[in-house]
Amino acid sequence: MRPLLLLAALALPLAACGSDDPADDAIEETGEPGVLGRLGEMQNAVEQMQEAAERPPAEPVNFRTLRELLPEEAAGLAQGEVEGSTDGAMGFSISRVEAVYGADDTRIDLGIMDYGAIPSMAMMGLGWTMADLDRESGTTYERTVSMGGRRGYRTYDSERRSGEFSLIVGDRFHVEVTGTGVDDADLEAALRAVDLAGLEALRDEGRPDA
Repeated sequence: MRPLLLLAALALPLAACGSDDPADDAIEETGEPGVLGRLGEMQNAVEQMQEAAERPPAEPVNFRTLRELLPEEAAGLAQGEVEGSTDGAMGFSISRVEAVYGADDTRIDLGIMDYGAIPSMAMMGLGWTMADLDRESGTTYERTVSMGGRRGYRTYDSERRSGEFSLIVGDRFHVEVTGTGVDDADLEAALRAVDLAGLEALRDEGRPDA
C-alpha cells in the first residue's frame, strides 16, 4: 500500500460523516450523474470546501491510536507486519498506519491515514471524493459508493482477483483496503472489520475547541 504525498493534499472536499450504527452501513452505488448531477456536485464541492476552510485545524491522531482500530484478522487472514508513523512537511503533519494480512498470492493491505491537520484540504489524487463513477471494462469495474453515509470507492478485477475498497470517515480519515488473490467480498469484509465507529469518534480529536 502506497502512502499519499502531503503535497498532493490540496483542494478536494472530504465526504460527509457516517453513521455509528453498523446496521446503517448498507452500501449504495452513487452512479454516474447527468449534467444536472454534475452541476450539483460542483455546488456541493464549493460548499464543502468553504465549510472545511472554516473548521479549525487538528493535530493528527497518534498512529498508535489508529493502530488499535485495525482488526487482528481480515477476511480470514491473520494480521502480519504493521507499520505506523506521524510525518510532517511544510508545516503540516499526517498520521498513517498500515497492516498486512496474509502473504504471497493471497494478501490484503489495510491502512488508515489522518489528514486532520489540513481540514481545508483533501486528498488530491482521490478523484472519487468529488466525482461519481460507474464504469466497467472487461473483467474490471470501478464505482463510487456510499456506505452508511460515508463516501467510498471500490474497484475489482475478477480475472486477476485484485482490487480496492476505500472510505472517507469523519471528514479526515482515509481508510484504504487493497487486495491480491482475494474475492471482491473479502475486500468489503476487511473494510468492515475496521473499527469505523471508533474512528468516527475521533473526528474532532486534536482540535483546539474539542
